[in-house]
Amino acid sequence: MLSILQILKKYQDEKQKLQDRGTSPAPGAAGAEPASEGGQAQFPRADSSVSVFSAVNREIEDERLSRVREFYGLALDWARRIYSLELKTSADFKSQFVPFAQQAVSVYNLNDKNFLFQCLHDYERLDDYIYCHAVNVAFISLELGRGMNYQQARLVELFCAAFMHDIGITPYLEIVRKPGRLTNDESAKIKDHPLRGLEIIQKLGGEFCPGIIEAITQEHERMDGSGYPKGLREGEIGEFAQIVCLADVYESLTHSRPHRARISPPKAVNEILNQKGIFSVKALKMLLERVGIFPVGTWVRLNTKETGIVSKNNHGLPLRPAVEVMFAENGAKLIQPKTVDLAVNLLISIEECLENQYNPR
Repeated sequence: MLSILQILKKYQDEKQKLQDRGTSPAPGAAGAEPASEGGQAQFPRADSSVSVFSAVNREIEDERLSRVREFYGLALDWARRIYSLELKTSADFKSQFVPFAQQAVSVYNLNDKNFLFQCLHDYERLDDYIYCHAVNVAFISLELGRGMNYQQARLVELFCAAFMHDIGITPYLEIVRKPGRLTNDESAKIKDHPLRGLEIIQKLGGEFCPGIIEAITQEHERMDGSGYPKGLREGEIGEFAQIVCLADVYESLTHSRPHRARISPPKAVNEILNQKGIFSVKALKMLLERVGIFPVGTWVRLNTKETGIVSKNNHGLPLRPAVEVMFAENGAKLIQPKTVDLAVNLLISIEECLENQYNPR
């Protein structure tokens, strides 16, 4: 991590650059100079609006994101190992992967929003989407489980269950990676993967917690009985499977697939809510409260025409998060970003989610 002296030096360097060349934010915006008579925004002078405290906070946040990305990379390595069926017995799973799951839950509890931030980033390599999907579903499920007040041991079980939920897809990787839509025959094979997952788990021998078995075999079941492979209904579907089911659909919609583009988080939530009676109401409530309609990291345009990034969700007000405004109404970057809390500023609202721009900065 950068020392305070390095941060201070970086702050002084940035301040000097501002003095040398400046930026042209919108008239009336924070850190902006009034426009000239000809209507052209003048270069502002660097002044006390650039705070050393904001520089320190930015460096700390960047360091946290860097550590989150590093740990996320470790999780991806584990996904490759597990989905390559490298672990041969349940003893291997318990002695090797479970300790990592315990570490993952602890690290996530300290960096929850940064992990959600990272999980909304689209896949760098589409061929890796099975592995990225497993990791993202595990972390999103953790957030829903925390909202349900799961204790540490229960969260570890949920993480393992979510991480393993698609293990039955391994015999069909060639099919799921192919570009274009699947044929009816290919779709039928894919629908067999929950039961294939159970077979893989049984070959490992030993005991797995019921939640892992439920997540693998039931995550495609639906509360109204319209799912597969058994058409189970609400009272027959385990809670882990209900959580993983919703996390799985949300993650899939917000990420690219070989045959389609991703959609924005608000559109994904809207599509999920339109499927009435399909998902657990309890899990849906947690998705809206804990992940939000506009997750942290989503780029949005306000009705003031300013543009920024959602920095915090407000409990009970999913449409009114806090936004860190980065660009003025004319598109000029602000010298000093400002935070607008929509829960307090009721005349300001989100006008638009900027498609393809909700990745971690």
